[in-house]
Amino acid sequence: MIQKVMSEIFCGKLESWTQGFNDGLEVDGVIKLYEIELSKFQESVSSLIEFLSPFEKNRANRYHFSNDRNRFIICRTVLKFLLAKQTGLNVNKIVLDKYSNKKPYLPSHPSVFFNVTHAGNYAVIAIAKEPVGVDIEYINKDFDYKELLSSIFSNPEVDEVLNSNDKQRTFYKLWTRKEAIVKATGKGIDDHFPEIVTLDGYHHMRPELLGNIEGLHVFSFELNEDYIGAVACSGSYEHAGKLLFYPIPVDFRKIIN
Repeated sequence: MIQKVMSEIFCGKLESWTQGFNDGLEVDGVIKLYEIELSKFQESVSSLIEFLSPFEKNRANRYHFSNDRNRFIICRTVLKFLLAKQTGLNVNKIVLDKYSNKKPYLPSHPSVFFNVTHAGNYAVIAIAKEPVGVDIEYINKDFDYKELLSSIFSNPEVDEVLNSNDKQRTFYKLWTRKEAIVKATGKGIDDHFPEIVTLDGYHHMRPELLGNIEGLHVFSFELNEDYIGAVACSGSYEHAGKLLFYPIPVDFRKIIN
């Protein structure tokens, strides 16, 4: 009888630190996380939108609320500039497309992987050389999560939340890990969500749960006291020190160009 090979996940905490933005642009071979404080970019929206394609402008204008529209413009423009720097292309040559699972990619450079997440006043962009997913959440202390526990977590994960000294933060820690995993693998949230274990340490599970990716490393991080996140990446990223965090300055175009 042939034994089925299992996929492996490691989950842990990223001791995140802030690097100078200039320092991060030239670093290669790591996962780079770029933090955007959205409120700082609101006055730049009218100039940032000029870097979007007609299709992207159309998409931006379909948002009903101006905050959603502005967030899309800011995140998409910053992403295009970062991908231009990563690939050496002119920003106007950065054209994004989507796979059948709706996961975006860069057709001209399919080996450059990226993911975008946002919550409240913050957004984070992850760029890597392997499939990557990132998720952040605002820790809403008034959110009643208890009815969701059994539908999204395994029994040991439910116990982890209920026995925690900070139940709300632990809930969001595990939730962002699961979201980052499904974004990295391209798998949607379905009935198998509780089977993706996100407790600290190593876990083995059926490959189909991870889109047949053999191994994932998942690291939690905190933007500040109110925002928590996680990044999931395939490949041999065994040390959290290989994940670097950079704040995006408002004048990022001058720095990148």
